[in-house]
Amino acid sequence: CSRRHRRGIPSGLASPFSARAEAGSRLTSASSMAPMDLENPCPGCDDHMTEKQQKFCLFGFAGACVISLIIFIVAMTAYHHLGPDDQILVKSAVGNTVINGPGAVQTNPFKGKEWRKAILLNPLQYAIVQDMLTAQVRHEEGDMLLFLGAYDELKSVEDKIVLEKDSYIRLVDKQNGQERVVQGPSTTVPSPTEYAPDGIKKAVFLDMDSAAVVLNKQTGLRRLETYCTHSGGVLYPAPQEEVVEVRSLIHVLPHQAMIVRDVEGTTTVYSGADPSSGQGCHQSTNPAEQGTSFFLKPYSKIVRMYWSDYSDPNKAKAAGSGNYDPAPAPAPSPSNASTASSEPKSGLSEAGDLPSSMFTTPTQSVATSGPKVPVVAIDLRSRKSFYSYEVRTSDNVKLLLEGTIFWQISDVHKMINMTSDPEGDVWSRSRSTLISAVSNVTLGTFMNGFNDIVTHAFNYQSHDSFYMSRGITLSSMELTSYESVDAHTKRVLQEIIRETTKRINRLQKQRSDNEVRQEKLVAEISLERNRTQLIETQALNEKLLAETRGATEGGSVAMGIASFVDGLNSSLPNLTGRVELYRLHESLTAAKTDTEQLSSGKASLYIAPKEMDLRLDMPHNTAEL
Repeated sequence: CSRRHRRGIPSGLASPFSARAEAGSRLTSASSMAPMDLENPCPGCDDHMTEKQQKFCLFGFAGACVISLIIFIVAMTAYHHLGPDDQILVKSAVGNTVINGPGAVQTNPFKGKEWRKAILLNPLQYAIVQDMLTAQVRHEEGDMLLFLGAYDELKSVEDKIVLEKDSYIRLVDKQNGQERVVQGPSTTVPSPTEYAPDGIKKAVFLDMDSAAVVLNKQTGLRRLETYCTHSGGVLYPAPQEEVVEVRSLIHVLPHQAMIVRDVEGTTTVYSGADPSSGQGCHQSTNPAEQGTSFFLKPYSKIVRMYWSDYSDPNKAKAAGSGNYDPAPAPAPSPSNASTASSEPKSGLSEAGDLPSSMFTTPTQSVATSGPKVPVVAIDLRSRKSFYSYEVRTSDNVKLLLEGTIFWQISDVHKMINMTSDPEGDVWSRSRSTLISAVSNVTLGTFMNGFNDIVTHAFNYQSHDSFYMSRGITLSSMELTSYESVDAHTKRVLQEIIRETTKRINRLQKQRSDNEVRQEKLVAEISLERNRTQLIETQALNEKLLAETRGATEGGSVAMGIASFVDGLNSSLPNLTGRVELYRLHESLTAAKTDTEQLSSGKASLYIAPKEMDLRLDMPHNTAEL
């Protein structure tokens, strides 16, 4: 019972297997012992041992059995079966190790253990793993069953980056700042030090109506990529490049012109009347398709001017009297750019769809020239401006003249070089011309020939170098109304106008009466002429009818006579006798007819001897009967 060594191995250094064998042998020997004799609790002991010593020996033996049982149980619990995705992390003071399944393993029960499951990665996943000793991060791509190392830590499981055919992604290395661009279609996994600042982006499709502005981040320069300069039509930016803007094609109609200023201050005019001024790849030569188009280059801006607006008679009247807001039109901010650029302007077209960063505003004239509106697309057609001027005649009568001015921009280059407000210049120049013309005549002369005065003033200023130097052609100037500003003079003019109107009305009424009488006389003459023609025509018709009837009856009688005479040819050969016989026949027939008519009517019959020549005078009219 007091033995401390077995097979020459110290009990404190015995392995678990030797301890388990020793415990088993002890249990076997204990089980083979006979039942304990209470009177002799320690059989086999020396007879010289006291009862106390024997009990102590018995208790020591029982304790050894219990310890052996505990060692056996511990040894059995250190035996493990691992599945296909099982892993044991064994921790100790000298280092960590891992045991991967599948299989049966025996572990040291006196070392720390951690059960872990392997990570199943599908083909579209990858795992981010960090080595806790070196702090290195690596990516493990699927598909695979991932067993971590002894010092690995799983940070996360991410999806791989799947790029479609028209997609790309920009990956930036956080260690050195290098970039690479991966184009689709592909599946990619970034390196541990790479990140995608913009995520997956779509490629830019270049066509005839769109272009892209590309920024080179190494040089800081921008360039314009169009369908003509980039083959393929699909733009993927290169490393260290970025698509900062997609620009639409700017169309200029045949009657429009636009001014573009580059970074050096050089201005370019794109005129719809000159298709060759555009930048399109295929400029049409068909006159029916005139017009031009262009892409706004980087560092270039469209010139947006602010012109005076006299397209409304009310605005023109307010400007003539000075009752308008003299504040200049504010430059549009990004928040109100679309509103400012889309204000309606008669005869002008605004590029309301373009951002405010694409415009520049040149130095404007003084704000007191009139109400302002933004102008981007210059209308080259004839334009109409209303005016309302206060002038004085030579006899110091103050008049308010209202009318219209028709003018047209003929040379955009001269216009942009000489003025920033052509409509305001036309309005102001016409005003000074009319003031000069009216101040040389009296009120009476003006009232009698104001059209001639305005025409003379127009002819004078139409050949003025003022308009030619600005590329403006003056078409016409018309005066629509005038009135006196002074109340007394206005009443006198109204009375004159009223009397003149009455006189004109009386003359017009008399002229109308004369015209009515003249038309009546002309109508009567025409009626009588037509009546004479009717009578002549009726007489001619009666004559023709009588001639026709006589010819018909004569022919019938002639044929009857011929038949009668020819029928007696055989019985009476003498022609004279046949004629006399026919005459007798006709006389008897006529007498018979007369007798029948007399007997059947109310006529009076007078019989006289043959030798008596009796004639009766009968009335010709029924009124005489």
